[in-house]
Amino acid sequence: MGKLVAISPIGKNGQTVVPALIRKMFKVGPGHTMVGFYVNGSHVELAPVSIMKETLDYTEAELDKIAQLAKEKGGRKFKTAESAKKFLNNL
Repeated sequence: MGKLVAISPIGKNGQTVVPALIRKMFKVGPGHTMVGFYVNGSHVELAPVSIMKETLDYTEAELDKIAQLAKEKGGRKFKTAESAKKFLNNL
C-alpha cells in the first residue's frame, strides 16, 4: 500500500474534500479535472481524471479486461477513449 499523505473527513451527506496538498500535486482544480474512485482489492484509490468530450460505453467483458490489465506490471496510456477501446477489442 502507498504512503498516507493526507486525510479528509466525510460530511453528513457523504461528501469529502480533496486536501490542498493532493490538489496541488496533481493539479486538480474546479472545472479542469474530475477525480475517479478505483476499487483495488480491499481499498479505494483516488486519481485525477481529465474531463473528456468524448465518452464511450464499455461492456462488462471490456471492464473485466481492464481490471485484469490493471493488476499487471507496467502500464499503457491512450490519448483517446476510442484508441483504448480498439486496444481492448484486439485482446
